[in-house]
Amino acid sequence: MTSAGSPIKGVADNNPQLQHHFELVKEIIAKQDMLSRVPEEYLVFSFQHLEDLVKFAYFAGFIQLGEARQFLLLPKEAMRPRLRQWYEEIREKGCWLC
Repeated sequence: MTSAGSPIKGVADNNPQLQHHFELVKEIIAKQDMLSRVPEEYLVFSFQHLEDLVKFAYFAGFIQLGEARQFLLLPKEAMRPRLRQWYEEIREKGCWLC
């Protein structure tokens, strides 16, 4: 893990469990008929795309915060700063829901 609580990028991108979680989050979003709101390039697995899909699903109300943490394989203490970062990103850049 990096100091920010994120898995190291190269390792995370090759993690089969994270790849599985990526597919699960896509299914959750698709069941809400919202997959069309996701930019096409985010439908290809990487840890960053997984995080972005999880962020989308969380802010859309499709998953709870605990589920978001589990999908990203983050320890509980790493989620609070991550959530603050997400709110800042949404304020600065907007989101796919907007």
